[in-house]
Amino acid sequence: MNRITTLFVTVLFSFQLFALTGGPDQYGYIWKDSDEPGGPVYDWIDITGIGTQVTGLADDNIVGPYTMGENFPYYWYGVKKVFIGSNGYITFITSGNISANFPFLPQAGETDNYIAAFMTDLNFAGSGNPGQCWWHDNLDRTVISYINVPYWSATDPNLWTGSNTFQMVLNKLDGSITINYLNVPCCSGSNGPMCGIEAINGDIGLQQNFGVNPINSFSVRFEAPLVPLIDILDASVEWVTDESNGGSSVAVNGSPFELHAFIRNTGNQPLPDFNVTSQIFNATNQLVAVDATSVTNLLPGQAADIIFPNSFVPTIAGTYRSVTTIAGIAGESVVSNNTLTQELVAYDETLLNNAVDWAGATDDGLGIGWTGGQAGCGVYILPASYPSYVSHTTCRIMSNFGNVPFSMVVYDDDGVDGAPGTLLDSVFVDALDGQPGDHEYPLTSPLMLTDGGLYVLWYMNGINVNLAQDIQGPFSLRSYEVIQGAWADYRDREIADFHLGLRMGQVPSPDAGCLTLDQPDEGQQITTSTAVRMWVRNFGNVPLTGIPCNYSFNQSSAVTQNYNGPAIDPGDSVLFMFAQPLVPISNATGPLCVWTEQTNDVDHLNDTTCVNISLTAVSISENSIVRLRLSPVPASSTLRIEGLPSNTLRLEIFDMTGAMRSAHSLQRVGGIAQIPVYDLAEGAYVLRVITDGASVTERFVVQR
Repeated sequence: MNRITTLFVTVLFSFQLFALTGGPDQYGYIWKDSDEPGGPVYDWIDITGIGTQVTGLADDNIVGPYTMGENFPYYWYGVKKVFIGSNGYITFITSGNISANFPFLPQAGETDNYIAAFMTDLNFAGSGNPGQCWWHDNLDRTVISYINVPYWSATDPNLWTGSNTFQMVLNKLDGSITINYLNVPCCSGSNGPMCGIEAINGDIGLQQNFGVNPINSFSVRFEAPLVPLIDILDASVEWVTDESNGGSSVAVNGSPFELHAFIRNTGNQPLPDFNVTSQIFNATNQLVAVDATSVTNLLPGQAADIIFPNSFVPTIAGTYRSVTTIAGIAGESVVSNNTLTQELVAYDETLLNNAVDWAGATDDGLGIGWTGGQAGCGVYILPASYPSYVSHTTCRIMSNFGNVPFSMVVYDDDGVDGAPGTLLDSVFVDALDGQPGDHEYPLTSPLMLTDGGLYVLWYMNGINVNLAQDIQGPFSLRSYEVIQGAWADYRDREIADFHLGLRMGQVPSPDAGCLTLDQPDEGQQITTSTAVRMWVRNFGNVPLTGIPCNYSFNQSSAVTQNYNGPAIDPGDSVLFMFAQPLVPISNATGPLCVWTEQTNDVDHLNDTTCVNISLTAVSISENSIVRLRLSPVPASSTLRIEGLPSNTLRLEIFDMTGAMRSAHSLQRVGGIAQIPVYDLAEGAYVLRVITDGASVTERFVVQR
């Protein structure tokens, strides 16, 4: 399948034009075809009854590894694990997805170390697709057969044309590679077909054919030299951190990042002593960490697993480069594999959330989409630490000229060998919410990640919508193209990263508590109505408001009121005053306690604060500015109050726990007032009358 930004010219040959033999390449491989004396005799090997059918192939992807029982001798080294490509080739490395436009052989860079049998734009995807692939391995040989595999159709990705049947036979005894073509009708809609081999360094290889369809019932054999034409003196940085060579996320001032490199003698000669250096550079290319060591006595095929004594702890958030370099091998045959760069991204874990992805701030201004629309882009995201709370997917849309929707999907990495596995979340984004710009889309259900990573998929639901991509290095190598449901390494993973990721951060920990009581004070004697004030503190990591606050004296009924002011930021406090004051209606000594009752509070040990106080009730005779007469006794629905001063008054009714049950403001009552008590439960109450500069209290009873 082609990206919509891809432009190429396809040259098709309607005639058959083959030499009979070719080579040698630099190492000594030659090829012969079945028309050459001494060449291979065409002999199709049917493995459908004895082999294993290869599953998971689609359009532009690889599957594997399939492991051979014995090493297959390939160039100056042996290979054992095989990855099978949908486009008619096999590779011996994990990140080996090759798609149009297909490269000439040899060509160092991107995918190396592969065998192309009939490499062109083939397609296993789509309902009813007849294409099959089979694998069979025994002591002497390995056979990979492509059967009835059609070409990909540029006009409709859900359709296909043609039917191609061919196979590769790897002979473990003599190292030969035979390609059998049973039926390969012309012609592909892309460049190719390609037939050839390429070594691990990419600089050595042999091309048998490019752009010409073989005839049916035809064979080509690549023969290894009995004596290599060259001695290969070569050391390679095979991987750093782990075998994926992928990007890593690290925490600012967090756990040290280990400087780890895996070095191999990829030549056919013993290596002299040499040096390996690991360096970390920041975004402005300043060296922030370095270590070096020497490697001795490395024989052909042997490896050195190096963990450097020094490590790296970032102090500033941002993107870093880890660069591992081999030096000191005089006359080395291949130098292109002497340096390996890894992307590191440091995140400030003290922040509640971070947008975690592999792209920088820039983009190429074009973006990427796929012809046909039923395809997408994926990334593998790793947090800087665990546990990590995942709340949103993130992306940058470059353009949406088609005004079409797309989906944001999250998978666990519990598939085979860490591949996308369990579907964890899927959100449909309509066109209105998917216009150009940076976006965050909430997950249906937030996730708690305790280990591993997550795959994020941006999937088109129509044509002419493009995802932004960053083409400024370093690159994560954790980008994927997903076509008709099949995941494959992104063909440009070494020169681009997608603006696609997750919002990840601290586990939300709501935790409100009482820092201290501001009023009353410890040991205070309360003789009059006193406001209760408490310091409410946010001990958690998310802003909080709507916090239930309470106070109670001597374990009486609680007075409850919510703090509904501006959200309190994590670590901050506010002074909160209850609207209902503490009123001394009897003489008592005991604890006055204040506390919060935040929903989902993570720590209840910081909720409550108490002080010991004394209450002294003030009688009518002690405050005899006015004389009150209450009737009827007992009251049932209305309470008549006589003896009130002709003044502005406030009438407050408290139950015997001190909780205010009602309040009334009156203007110039002229001695008599009536207030409703029908909504009060039966029992004893205290009436408090407040005038300018004075107050009186009186008890009454409600009974029905």
